[in-house]
Formats: sequence, C-alpha cells, structure tokens
Amino acid sequence: MDGLEPLATGDEQLGKTVGLTLRGDPISSDEYTSVEFMRREMDMVWAKVWNVGGIAAEIPEPGDYVTHQLGRESILMVRQDDGTVKAFFNVCQHRGNRLVYGDAGSAETFSCVYHGWTFARDGELVQLQDREDFRRGDPCGKLNLVEMPCEVWAGFIWYNMDRDCQPLDVFLGGVKAELDGYQIDKMTRVFYRVTEAPFNYKCIHDNFCESYHLPTLHPQIGSYVDDDYRNTQFIMFREGHNLMKMKGALPSMRDAGGISETLANEMRQWDLDPADFKDNPRDVRAALQQQKRKLGPERNLGHFLDLEDGQLTDAHHFNIFPGTTMTMQSPMMLGFQRAEPHPTDPNKCIFEHWRFSHPTHDGRDIVTPIGVFPFREAEREVIPFGEGSMGSVSDQDLYACSGQQLGFHSRGFRNAYLADQEDRVQQFHEMLHDYMDGKLP
Repeated sequence: MDGLEPLATGDEQLGKTVGLTLRGDPISSDEYTSVEFMRREMDMVWAKVWNVGGIAAEIPEPGDYVTHQLGRESILMVRQDDGTVKAFFNVCQHRGNRLVYGDAGSAETFSCVYHGWTFARDGELVQLQDREDFRRGDPCGKLNLVEMPCEVWAGFIWYNMDRDCQPLDVFLGGVKAELDGYQIDKMTRVFYRVTEAPFNYKCIHDNFCESYHLPTLHPQIGSYVDDDYRNTQFIMFREGHNLMKMKGALPSMRDAGGISETLANEMRQWDLDPADFKDNPRDVRAALQQQKRKLGPERNLGHFLDLEDGQLTDAHHFNIFPGTTMTMQSPMMLGFQRAEPHPTDPNKCIFEHWRFSHPTHDGRDIVTPIGVFPFREAEREVIPFGEGSMGSVSDQDLYACSGQQLGFHSRGFRNAYLADQEDRVQQFHEMLHDYMDGKLP
C-alpha cells in the first residue's frame, strides 16, 4: 500500500478527518471479550505487522540483547558484530525450551539450560553434547534459531514475525516522513513503566484514536493545548495509522482562558515573559515558535530550524497500527505508549508508557509523567495496576478503559455510535477487520 499523498494544511481541514473513506463497520463487544477473536487476532494481525521490540540504545555493543514478550511469543534481539541487529524467536530448536530468560543483557553465546545447545549471536547452532548420537546427522549449523525481519528506525528496534512482510518504511508510510525530523534517535528514555491492565488492548488504543474524551477526562489539558476539534487537524493513512495535530501553547477554544502555569513555565524556559502576553494569550503560540527557532541551534537543537512552525509547539499525536502511540509534545519530548494483548485473557493487556527527551541546554531537570527528575536513562519498572502511577493523564485513561471493559460484558451494549471526530477509531477497526479477513497486508 502506498502512503497518503501530501495534504494541504489550511484551515479547511480543521475539525474534519481527512485521508480515507470509511465503510462504517460495526464495532461490537465481541472484539474486546472473545477468546476466539483474540486467538485469530494474534495470528492474523500481530504476527503480520511491525512491532517495537526495544530501543537501539539498550544494546550498543556486539552480544548485547533485549527480549520482548508479545502475547505468548518471546522475541530475542541481538546486536551483531557488524553493528546490525538481528531478531529471533526466543526458543531452542532442540525440544522447544525458552532459550533466554530476562529482559536484557550481554552474552558471547546463548546456551539452553535444559540440554546445553549453544547458539552464536547470529543464531547459528555452534555447540551441543553427543553430536554423533543423532541418526539424522549432526544438527550444528543446521538447526539455527528462527530469524525474522528486523530493522532499526528512529532509535527503535522493529521486528516482524512474518518472513514475507513488506519493508518497515512501506508499513509506516507517511508516518515515517512526519516523524523523521524530530531526531528521536538522539533522545533518551527518561521514563519507563509497565503494567498489566484490566481491559482489552483495543480499549486504550481506541482512546488514543480520538480526542472527544479530552474535555471530560483530561480537563487540565485545555489550559495549554487547544483540545477543541474545530481547531484540530485529523489525518488517516492508508496503512492503518493516523495523526492528530492539536495546537499547543494555546488555550482551548472551549474555555478561552489566560496563560496557565504549565504554559508560563515553558515560556520562561525559552526566555519569554508571560506578563508580556497577559492581554493577548493567543499570541503566545507564534512567539514561542519564533523563540524556539531562534534559540534552538545554540541549545544543541539545530534540527529546530528544519521543523515546521506547528512542530515547534503543537501536540502531534501518531497512532501506529495496531497498538503503538507516539505523541510529539513539542520537539523536545516524545511520549510513547503501547498496549499489547495479554497472553491468554482478552480482558487484560500489557500497557507500557515511555517518555523520551532531548537534554536541556543548561542541565535543568526533565519533566516526566510522574514528576521532575534529573536527566537520566530510566530503568524498567513493573507497576501492579492501581498501586503506582503510570502518569497523571495515563491514569485517567486507564481507569476509564477499566470501566469500559466491564461495559462490554453487558447485554445492554450493542455497537459503538461514533462522532465524526472519532473517525480514527472507525479506521482502526476497519483495518483490523481487513487483517482478520486476510485482505491485508
């Protein structure tokens, strides 16, 4: 599938979702509660799309590795001697034992704890005991680890379980061009939390595919981002991804308030005095864009010169099919959230929240979803649901989705009834249906 053609960015697009014609497929509760649907989804969708397995910075040296659990599958990604990254199914070829346990590490070889079969970092079987005792012949060099396509883009390690998949750049389509200028690969992951949430992964991905819930669920956002759909641009891509461009450094049209403390703090960081804009708060956005373009290069942010004005202040919210969300919160920070299927239960999912940031020019602490901390690489934290924060905004989303999952089990719910500004939810489910029916990729 080809990417979406470049679109105009005029006011005629605001408040309307552009890019595709939708069919209007029903969205029923079975998609969120059925074990059979979940099993087919893993085979027909998740096993055929590109998934993020980790970040390249986690495995800088040859032999460094990271694993990723997706449903019941474990994926092993290893840095090679030539600097590339290879991905394998994390299973010994002898009798199916899990080969590598743990999230990350470094090893010269990978040896199965059951019978000692040993694989090199490129997946080749190089050593085993009693190799002469196999009537079908010595398996060394033959029964290698099963490799899958693997690419690195924007600092992320991507893998696809389908050997015949399309290249990553084809899968990403227009999303890749939209994100390339932010230099995500030069950012540091400063926040990394994981939880097992009590709802189907589609609940939270639906949530990220619409902004209709913002005034109700996240009223605090409207003080520094214009959450009114009439002043927002929505774009759908043929590959199943979508993009929302929500104007930042601008109070919501719903409220037309003054300059919030959140916005005032950002202005001070870029040498603007909020008092100068007391009578004209809607002028802050243009002034902040100009100031970031002026000061960016001297703050080691030279790529600011290559970004569009909107990219300097606005929230550009990308949903990458089927479960990944990336939000550029101005060009300094990236919010990465993903929801993936639980191994066995359609009423649960694995939810992860990462935050990436460029360093500040003056060593100032970094704002994370749970507070302000020194700039540093975050360690992975597993948070039992409800026992720790996944970020204030994310917590609001997660608890709403928990109630939604309960509702999907009610006889009283039939099908979703969507507003036009929720077209990206409709797009997500229609793409999901096409994959499930074998029409894609």
